[in-house]
Amino acid sequence: MKSPDWSGSSGETWARRWLDTDRALAPVGAALDQAILDAAPGGEFRALDVGCGPGTTSLTLAGQRPDASIVACDLSAPLIAIARERSEGLPNVRFLAQDAEDAVREHGPFELVFSRHGMMFFDDPHRAFGALRRAGSEGATSVFSCFQGWEANPWARELASAAAGREVPPPGREPSGFAFAEPGYVRDILLQAGWCEPSERAVEFDYVAGEGPAATEQAFVFLAELGPAARVIEAMDHAERDAALHRMGKVIGEHEQDGRVTFPAAAWLWTAHAR
Repeated sequence: MKSPDWSGSSGETWARRWLDTDRALAPVGAALDQAILDAAPGGEFRALDVGCGPGTTSLTLAGQRPDASIVACDLSAPLIAIARERSEGLPNVRFLAQDAEDAVREHGPFELVFSRHGMMFFDDPHRAFGALRRAGSEGATSVFSCFQGWEANPWARELASAAAGREVPPPGREPSGFAFAEPGYVRDILLQAGWCEPSERAVEFDYVAGEGPAATEQAFVFLAELGPAARVIEAMDHAERDAALHRMGKVIGEHEQDGRVTFPAAAWLWTAHAR
């Protein structure tokens, strides 16, 4: 499966659909926000948001901890533009259209490193987590979320399989939303990079893909543009796409109830420390 082009078309699509993504990830985002606050040191501190997207996680921290100085980076210039617009009135957060490994070299050290579903897209995760660890001050904490496995996330598995017209196997460890599905793999990366005491906590939540009078249409447009099903469709020729979209739309309709399209979802919430 082709890796996302965050500085190009993928970043533009995510920028167009950032409100849909924020709604879908809201429950795990809330759990992550609390974990970040719990990990944040007392007094003034410096923090890095990796793959910050539209800035939602950084803006929450900036608002609740005005004594934090936050650097938030993402490869997508359109997403960074949205984050900057949303950050008006919050002088303690900077949004940079920059690779995370470059950002840590230029702007570290940091007492806190965090990410909402942004850590799974590194081309070389061992190198990247090593760079993040070197940018962490003594006693720094890393907190991030990522998806659990394929079977635990029907919004991805069911829709990708419906689009393909066959059962789609789970992605591997290539950069994608499911690259960090296996806790043992992630733990090894963190330990080898020099992070200590890595621990994961399961978060099960409702992935709301659409809501309101046009919930099914909203969910269809969202999930046909972003996620594993969108990538299946993108790889098809035009003759196959209509049937694929029809199958996908049928599954979405089956998950609509009372004006909401909801799928079960599951994520990991990771914490590790620098010693």
